[in-house]
Amino acid sequence: MRTKIGRILGIIVISIWLIIFFGEILGGGGEEYLTESAKIEGIILMIIVLTEIFGFVLSWKYRKVGALIVIFTAIIFIIFAGVTAGQNVLLAMSVSGLPFLIVGILIY
Repeated sequence: MRTKIGRILGIIVISIWLIIFFGEILGGGGEEYLTESAKIEGIILMIIVLTEIFGFVLSWKYRKVGALIVIFTAIIFIIFAGVTAGQNVLLAMSVSGLPFLIVGILIY
């Protein structure tokens, strides 16, 4: 039952992040206003989220391995959010990495 709840929450969390990415890609524009560091942060963010998605998909076949990938990447995501957030660091950390951490723990 715990694994099923984790998978449902994982689908919801990943869907939200995919909506954010596709919204940014399709409605983007304004790329000329981004600094070089903002572009690098965006690339790192995309790599982290894609790794989370990979771990989540892998957890359907290899539950523990996929869950461990999700958990470790969520910890990296929390650290990344804490380092890159200007203000409201705790809010940024809890909104970005914490949902994935909960999903990984529930699936494990």
